[in-house]
Amino acid sequence: MLTKVRSFRSTIVTSIALAIGSMAIPLATVRANPSIPTSDNAILPGQAIVNNTAKPLRNSPKSLAAAEPQIETVSGTAETQLVEYLAANQIEFYGAYWCTHCQKQKSLFGATAAAKLLYIECAADGENSQRQLCKDKNIQMFPTWVIRGKYFTGTKDLKEIAALAGYKGDMKFKYRK
Repeated sequence: MLTKVRSFRSTIVTSIALAIGSMAIPLATVRANPSIPTSDNAILPGQAIVNNTAKPLRNSPKSLAAAEPQIETVSGTAETQLVEYLAANQIEFYGAYWCTHCQKQKSLFGATAAAKLLYIECAADGENSQRQLCKDKNIQMFPTWVIRGKYFTGTKDLKEIAALAGYKGDMKFKYRK
């Protein structure tokens, strides 16, 4: 088992070294020094190992490390009508780009409808981050829905969101939790 872990670690470090070129620590140094952090300490794309710490590369776009996965589901009429109702009623969805539950929640709406959500990014390194607002609202879990001043956490089925929001329209949603 230890051999497999070290082999995986070497593969990751080799990939990082190839990706960042001359700024990389030589692979032999990493293999000889297990205190140098690798994938175990979440070295992200666009980062290098400098003084035993993950640091952003000089010319690396911030969004490379903070890229949000694409939503591959397709919105239907019901999802679109629900999200329009949510937006009209100022119902907010707080999340983080790296949160798999947030991605699942968005995928229930489909790509087109999810893009219309009143989504607030709470990750400090996320695109259009509103970290201070998340702190001010005391958001502690993702996803969090704020509906009429009440907080609801966790991935919700669209029928549940509709009921919490008082939505009475089309409920023939394409996807279920």
